[in-house]
Amino acid sequence: QYGSKSVSLSNITEAYDKSSSPGFRTEFSWTPEEVERTAKWGGLAGELTTNMHEVIGHASGRLAERLSGKADKAIGEYYSALEEGRADLVGLYFLADSKMVELKLMSAADQAAIVQAEYEGYTRNAIVQLRRVRQGTQLEEDHMRNRQMIVHWLLANTKAIEKRTRDGKTFYVMVDAKAFREGVGRLLAEVQRIKSEGDRADAKKLFDTYGIHFDAALRDEVIRRVDGLQLPSYTGFVQPKLEAVTGADGGVTDVKISYPQDLTAQMLEYAAMTRDARRAFMTAERATR
Repeated sequence: QYGSKSVSLSNITEAYDKSSSPGFRTEFSWTPEEVERTAKWGGLAGELTTNMHEVIGHASGRLAERLSGKADKAIGEYYSALEEGRADLVGLYFLADSKMVELKLMSAADQAAIVQAEYEGYTRNAIVQLRRVRQGTQLEEDHMRNRQMIVHWLLANTKAIEKRTRDGKTFYVMVDAKAFREGVGRLLAEVQRIKSEGDRADAKKLFDTYGIHFDAALRDEVIRRVDGLQLPSYTGFVQPKLEAVTGADGGVTDVKISYPQDLTAQMLEYAAMTRDARRAFMTAERATR
């Protein structure tokens, strides 16, 4: 009814949240209250933000007519990170909107706590994600660049986030949810302008200033803290296998679900299933160059 991809994504986010070590939250949170909020609301808040990122984030916005419906060529290598940032900003901004309550996605009584949990978690992630880059001083992955850009722009241009230290450890602390959302709105307007106008120069300036470069000493500190907790840098998920059951007329009557336990075997199976499609895509790409 809803599509296996949508259900699978929700299953993954729930599994990831529930399999995360409690020490992970505690290590990078400033207060016990922040830890408690994350445990209670972090999963729901993150899922709502992700869904809005995909549905109304990537699907929104207009481009100048001269771009003929495409901004990627004008913006170049900064386009993907900019677009991921734009979609994140949409989700972060509208999470606090009254429409969320009207649509019964959350209660009015819980909205402030849900929003705060998401803003706190998003802020923490800007340093926590550094555990994945163990060499160099630049982020290369577009989602990581966008998250870094948003948090560091807010840190520099609003009073929503503070950088604090305690016992020789660094923390990014979200201190004002109202200022966070107001800053997100301002940044979203600028990011949308950059995309709409195909402004490569300002896209470059935005990411060179806030989203690409990081302090190696901070990264080394984060890695020491993470390694001390024996926390993985990445998590992999084995997907359930869905097999259609058909009736005498060839129509689908049921679906068999099994749970493979071998990630490597499943990845090789997926590669074989999509090989022809990938070859066709590459052929089409070369033909358009």
